Amino acid sequence: MARVLIALGSNLGDAERHVRAGWRAVVGLLALRNPQLSQLFLSTPAEGVGGGTFVNAVGAGETSLPPLAVLTVLQAIERSQGRDRQREGLARARSLDLDLLDWQGVRLDETGLQLPHPRMAQRDFVLLPLAEVAPNFVDVRSGQTIDALLSGLPRRWTIAPCAN
Repeated sequence: MARVLIALGSNLGDAERHVRAGWRAVVGLLALRNPQLSQLFLSTPAEGVGGGTFVNAVGAGETSLPPLAVLTVLQAIERSQGRDRQREGLARARSLDLDLLDWQGVRLDETGLQLPHPRMAQRDFVLLPLAEVAPNFVDVRSGQTIDALLSGLPRRWTIAPCAN
């Protein structure tokens, strides 16, 4: 079994519902053991993404699937929730965004999949919930702990725990 870390986000429609439904689908379709979801966070859109406030979380669990199979399942879940990556590009609002952040601490650089996720270290809306579910996480790209990543991160976005 491999421990996976998955970022979830939505800023379209009932974003909280999209994130919670997405997590239920992830747990079921990946047959996750010991699933754990961080609290939900609200954040402003980053990197020029359109739409309103995001609801973000990070989930963790153990799966028997290899990394590319996990990615395939995550993208199928996104599509089932109404996401069309081809149509959206990078700047459109998202009904559900699922990113594979880490798979058992493996470093992978393949077309379509880089592990750990190459931009997670610059995103407080990923690192804060990640710290909840994986407080001992170490980024194999940089060798930094989650605490070091958080302390070195400039605060560019507004992020706060979700009320629910």
